[in-house]
Amino acid sequence: RAGYDKENSKLKVALNGPIGATASSPRGLTSSSLRHLVCVEGVATKVSSIKPKVVKSIHFVPATKQHHSREYVDATDPQLGLQAIDAAGRELPDRIINITPSVYPTKDNDGNFMETEFGLSTFKDHQTITLQEMPEKAPMGQLPRSVDLVLDHDLVDRIKPGDRVRIVGVYRALATSSNGQASTSGVFKTVVLVNDIQTLGRDISHMNFSSNDISVIRSLAERKDILNILGRSFAPSIHGHSYIKKALVLQQLSGVEKNLNNGTHLRGDINILMVGDPSTAKSQLLRSS
Repeated sequence: RAGYDKENSKLKVALNGPIGATASSPRGLTSSSLRHLVCVEGVATKVSSIKPKVVKSIHFVPATKQHHSREYVDATDPQLGLQAIDAAGRELPDRIINITPSVYPTKDNDGNFMETEFGLSTFKDHQTITLQEMPEKAPMGQLPRSVDLVLDHDLVDRIKPGDRVRIVGVYRALATSSNGQASTSGVFKTVVLVNDIQTLGRDISHMNFSSNDISVIRSLAERKDILNILGRSFAPSIHGHSYIKKALVLQQLSGVEKNLNNGTHLRGDINILMVGDPSTAKSQLLRSS
């Protein structure tokens, strides 16, 4: 609609839920899924740090006392291949958004040196994540496969390593590498440009406790056999393994941090090592924690 993009105010729409009957996995992403909206479930195994990515740079030329601006579009930009929009928000049918050169400008057309005005330039938060196939969904005898995710703006810093997530995004092949070199082998790197993130599992941040729940919790805290009660309540569908269940309960509750007089800091985190034969509910116990 005309006037939609006034004052650089853009509306971002998040699409939630599975695309199709069921959510896919990184193994199900093939060439037929390229340029399509996909829904993928998996486990985050590698999370990069958040870095600023330049969207529009402003440069000042001391010799001419003029400012120059430049916008940047790379292979991971969601607007790549779409029609350009003018200042009034109308589409320009004769202009398509293409990849801009990745070389950062240092001189203008006349050879004068330019200084970057970082305070006037526009940046966006950028993060990459490796999403791996869930172990229980991988075929027998095969290693889980993974896919790289690209997160921008407010989607960054929402996933931690080990989180089980469902993401919705566009599956895209990158014709150029990170250093701007084009692929000459005909084999391209593929990523998912994330549109929405949904964490799978229970979310305790929105739990509401009634006065009766609080009184029960306080009465249980006064009992001396509280560890045995919590151990029996942990993963009740799995029989036995009482010591392992108690250890996982203690790991969840963590310990008490201590700061000694000599300046030594003792962490309260508890780490455990679980070793056992195959098919003894190790993964199911960890999934319940």
